[in-house]
Amino acid sequence: MQLYTPTALEKGVRAEFLTALNGAGPGLVDRFATVISSTANNEKYGWLGESPQMVELTDELTISSLSDTSYTLTNSTYASAINVKRSDLADEQFGGIAMRIRQMAVKAARHPGKLLIDALVNGTTNTGHDGSAFFSNSHAARGSSGTQDNLLSGAGTSTANVQSDLQEAIQALLTYKDESGEPFSEELTSVGIIAPPNLMQPIREATQAPIISNTSNVGYSGINFEVHFSGRLSDTDDWYVMNLSNPLKPLIFQDREPLELVALEGESDAGFMREVYTYKARARYAVGYSHFALACKVVN
Repeated sequence: MQLYTPTALEKGVRAEFLTALNGAGPGLVDRFATVISSTANNEKYGWLGESPQMVELTDELTISSLSDTSYTLTNSTYASAINVKRSDLADEQFGGIAMRIRQMAVKAARHPGKLLIDALVNGTTNTGHDGSAFFSNSHAARGSSGTQDNLLSGAGTSTANVQSDLQEAIQALLTYKDESGEPFSEELTSVGIIAPPNLMQPIREATQAPIISNTSNVGYSGINFEVHFSGRLSDTDDWYVMNLSNPLKPLIFQDREPLELVALEGESDAGFMREVYTYKARARYAVGYSHFALACKVVN
């Protein structure tokens, strides 16, 4: 019989945890969010206005200040834990324990993705840097931008409808203006789409099919589509289109303390008195919005 001491168990558990994390693969954060390293309980984003355009230098240079917008993200602590009975170790049940540890690691690694989806769903009420809802029909004019709309009315959920709505969203992303009246995005080579699973077929056909409704579908040549279908989207008709070509992504993942495994084993009160070992996955972060000009919501 193999003897699992608390020290040996912790090493084995950590190895399983790290292996599962490394095998979890890229998450939504890697694809749809800009990662910001946080050094405090909250971070204030005064830079979410726009940088100035280059101008001919004929006299003294006009220096633009940061936009007067204010957007603050406060970090939260997230954790999950499991208990392991010492008797299970004595009975050589480590295989089952390892499986639970791996599951806990994968769920913890994917939790930021859940928060990203929640942010999109709540984007019609939660405010962004300009004080309006992130998805709004009327983002107030700032400087020379004019009033702008990134909450688009969809035509329906057929393939032809989705193709039409996607074209409208792409055109919108290319025509949003910054505070100087310049295009916020000069190009659109990578488009992100997050949608409910029931739109899988029309979205795939709209982005990949060579012919739709007896018409050649070549309008997206040169555009890479990053598509994710999420069962977390309870509204089965609404979907999201994002500009991933910009150095700034549509969402922000604010990383304060990375994911770690904390062990309370034989030296703990629970380990000594109740012969129960506890393993906790813990991290501290926040999810929020960058600039509304990088994302549209299509509402059907």
